[in-house]
Amino acid sequence: MKIAIEQAKTQGQDELKRVLNRQWAVGVYSINRMEWNITDRALSTQSLFSAGLYDTLGESSMEYILNNSEAFVVVCSLDKVHKILINIEKLPNLKAIVSMDSLETVNDGSTQQASYLPPPYNTKSVDILKQWASSKNVRLYDFETVEKIGYIDRIPHHPPKPNDTFTLLYTSGTTGNPKAAILTHRNFSLSSVYASMHRKQYEKNKASMVSFLPLAHVYCRNHENIVMYEKGQIGYFCGDITKIFDDTQAFQPSIFTGVPRLLTRLYNTISEKTVNAPGLLGVVSRKAVSDKINNLKNKKGVHHFFWDKILFNKTKAIISKNLDDLRTGSAPAEEKVCDFLTVTLQTKIINMYGMTETLGSGIGSTKDDTDIEKNAIPFRGTEVRLRDVPEMKYLTTDTPNPRGEILMKGPSTFGGYFKDKEKTDETLVDTYWIATGDIGMINENGTISIIDRKKSLFKLSQGEYISPEKVENVLNTHPLILQSFVSGISTKSHLVAVIVPDPLTFIPWAKKIIESRRNDFDGMSAENCDVESLANNNIIKNLILEEIALLSQRFKLNGFEVVKAIHLEPIPFGVETNGLLTPTFKLKRFDAKSYYKEIIESLYE
Repeated sequence: MKIAIEQAKTQGQDELKRVLNRQWAVGVYSINRMEWNITDRALSTQSLFSAGLYDTLGESSMEYILNNSEAFVVVCSLDKVHKILINIEKLPNLKAIVSMDSLETVNDGSTQQASYLPPPYNTKSVDILKQWASSKNVRLYDFETVEKIGYIDRIPHHPPKPNDTFTLLYTSGTTGNPKAAILTHRNFSLSSVYASMHRKQYEKNKASMVSFLPLAHVYCRNHENIVMYEKGQIGYFCGDITKIFDDTQAFQPSIFTGVPRLLTRLYNTISEKTVNAPGLLGVVSRKAVSDKINNLKNKKGVHHFFWDKILFNKTKAIISKNLDDLRTGSAPAEEKVCDFLTVTLQTKIINMYGMTETLGSGIGSTKDDTDIEKNAIPFRGTEVRLRDVPEMKYLTTDTPNPRGEILMKGPSTFGGYFKDKEKTDETLVDTYWIATGDIGMINENGTISIIDRKKSLFKLSQGEYISPEKVENVLNTHPLILQSFVSGISTKSHLVAVIVPDPLTFIPWAKKIIESRRNDFDGMSAENCDVESLANNNIIKNLILEEIALLSQRFKLNGFEVVKAIHLEPIPFGVETNGLLTPTFKLKRFDAKSYYKEIIESLYE
């Protein structure tokens, strides 16, 4: 705040008035680390708020968010400083940059942070960054310096009111610019209180977590606040997501926040070491898992005095010996995966459904019910109702199960989008009910199931509406599939898809097939095959199609929802590599359709 005041004085009275009025944004731009959380708390002491930027953002998105939020200051990791300075002419509001990393440490010749400096700079040339910033009339500080300024020249706290903005969370729009959801101190406080009340009914260990999912996203941000409310502990991952379980084993958290894809990989890892293991270990493991799942379905709990002692205490330790709260969100998690992990990790998995606009929560499964697909209920304080979607034939009058678009309302729901009344009016209907765009069904026991998606619909030639996200969610549960993009043409009667194989499972699977059917593969060597060579092989493609057909049958997809032709893509969808994912790793459907236009057309030939 002191830095902002001093800088504003040089800009004139209008700028100074804006600073002193508070309730302005500070951008935060880095991977998850302690300084992000500290920045959030520091801003709250002066009634300021943060605007989170994903670590993976490209320059255009960074520019948009900093300008849309009118950020006066940005706090960032050192590797982001040059990205900001390159674009500083396009950022008229930005007056100061605070590096989370010590500028002095680098300047003294330490090699510890050399990788943060962009070419052609080395560890002794951080002065160039300072001179560059100065030439652009931007002040460049590091975290340590700001702390010293605050210690020497203290400013009295100016605490926020409940309805003051705590943060702007930018939704990862799959088309156009992201929208900034305004979330208040009341939103986050009540969410933390309600979540803590729920946790205390079941969990015995003190709240602790490893923070690794992006803090610019509501999911991890909310959970950090919950842990802080419970006076718990937060550890930060090393920066390499492939080493996340090394981090959790070192920190031993009680809470693990995952996403379905990560849980599927964990399922595959534990399966390989237990139920799919050769010999006696496999036999014993299959018996143990069967016994525990049977107990689970009969509401006898997640523990077993014998099997846990000889087998499952070891599998639980893959994440943490203290684990008693495992949560997943962002997409549906498959029931067999949840059941298996529940018994092998000795903790019931909570499936949560929400969106940025509801602070990542809304409805979720309970620890008491054993039916993963039919046990979601509204969280404390949240109201849920359905409204008709006649174009998809989902009606609240449907029997025996009412169906329709889910609307939610409660203390955690946002009040609108920052500087975007049009989108606010589209999302908030009937006096602050949030239109989620998801289709829900009320089950016989009063719980709610997510069954479809209203947005992104298209028709095939037979006139049936297709929800590509519904089909993709099914495809992405298969262990051989890393990512998928389902598409169709209105003049055709079937779906096609671009499939990105998961190299960790796809290559070993393909090698076994090649070794067992050498004559069919024209001399292709199992030893030298890679994803690219396998992706072009028609036998492999047809076998993947057979897997998709079986999967579609298991999930009871309609005939017109079954993919009939595929293209195997060796290069994963990415944020920067091909621009097909948003920073929260959601598919940019419009961009993907354009990117694969010729391939989609060829699949119909």
